[in-house]
Amino acid sequence: MKKILLVIGVQISLFGAAVTVAHKAKDVAVTVYNNNLAFVHEKREAHVEKGLQTLVYEGVASQVITPSVIPRFSGTKVRLYSQNFRYNLISLDSLLKNSIGRKISFFTNADKPELEKGTLLSSSPVVVKSDRDGKIYALKAPTQVIFPGIPPTMITRPSLVWKVDIAVDAKLGIDLKYLSRGINWKSDYVLDLKDKSFDLRGWITIQNNSGATYENARIRCIAGELHEARVAMRYKNIRTMADMPVPEAVKEESFSGYHLYKIPFRQTLRDKEQKQILFIEKKDVEYKHYGKAVNGYFENYGVKKLSFSNIIAFTNSEAPLPAGTVRMYKRDGAGETHYIGEDRLSNIPKDEKVTLTVGTLFDVTGEKRVSSFVSDKYHRKVKTAYEVRNRAKKPIDVKIEERIPSYGKKITMQSSCKKSCKEAKKSAFVREFTISLPAEGKYEFTTSFEVVY
Repeated sequence: MKKILLVIGVQISLFGAAVTVAHKAKDVAVTVYNNNLAFVHEKREAHVEKGLQTLVYEGVASQVITPSVIPRFSGTKVRLYSQNFRYNLISLDSLLKNSIGRKISFFTNADKPELEKGTLLSSSPVVVKSDRDGKIYALKAPTQVIFPGIPPTMITRPSLVWKVDIAVDAKLGIDLKYLSRGINWKSDYVLDLKDKSFDLRGWITIQNNSGATYENARIRCIAGELHEARVAMRYKNIRTMADMPVPEAVKEESFSGYHLYKIPFRQTLRDKEQKQILFIEKKDVEYKHYGKAVNGYFENYGVKKLSFSNIIAFTNSEAPLPAGTVRMYKRDGAGETHYIGEDRLSNIPKDEKVTLTVGTLFDVTGEKRVSSFVSDKYHRKVKTAYEVRNRAKKPIDVKIEERIPSYGKKITMQSSCKKSCKEAKKSAFVREFTISLPAEGKYEFTTSFEVVY
């Protein structure tokens, strides 16, 4: 065992000067997920010589998940011994800390500073030993230090460092794949409401805080909740996806239980940048408009006001809608556009119904009153009286959802809903009343339920 360790120690000590693989990729593809995660696939080239050496692959994401890194080499036979991730970037403070014990130049503290040479002993405070008189000086400011160069332990960009053995002099091809935190995407929608239809635009918003810039990259976005424990199992499919040809338009397709969006043109994703790309545009989508209130309170306590949410509902008949924020606008009688509200959209498959809450209806109001309440350990019987009023000059449909809070052996429900009122049973304990209110009109009705325990 000792002989094996000795051989390894000698071999690693033979690695020569570092060869920097410049941050200039031949091809870059980035697949962005909804959970602050991205899959990066890029290809670079470097001229290398035969023998043991260090390759510094600079410019990777500072939030790279190092166990996910997959490097592949072509052009010559390469033996990979080790991989390190270096993120010791240059700053005045880091230069001082990494230069302790090294020769530097410094300006003295005198009224007329003189330039001297010495050895840096401490970074905070800055303490040096002068070569001229051997004395130790504490400098007033760290900017008095002049560094002869960059310490070998430091780099200008986050980098992967590989110890390799190159078979022959060659142009080395490097195919690198890795996962990184710090990149996220979301959907943002703009909905332009008209009287009976709306126009919808969907934007892919990508936020890059990964610590790296991806030049002229092919961009893919995957919608859906990714189970990260399965990322490694899906690696083969993800690598294949990165090599797919670029389509002519933003294209959506089902992919491994998710939905994949391919951007049709290359874009540069700069670090600390937010980028928006239009990916959905729908015209004249028909919708229904109504108000909705929910009643789940049936205690023996007076009168309570009803508040009606302003709802629009439609069927998503064309393509899946990834989760995102929908901001809604509408023109007034003079043709001026106003912001009227926003709502959060969950992932909506094709042909599913969508409801969005715009806000609260100003001109629709009402009360509900528990008019009869009987309760003991064997049964409970409650009667509720509703009055709903429309103060607007236009008719509107409103819905009242009753959620019966009690469970028992037997439940019976009744109501006086009729004519302009329709009742629908949504479940064993939930029913919904839809009332067509005329302009400046009102409607009254009662409901009751009895639970036998």
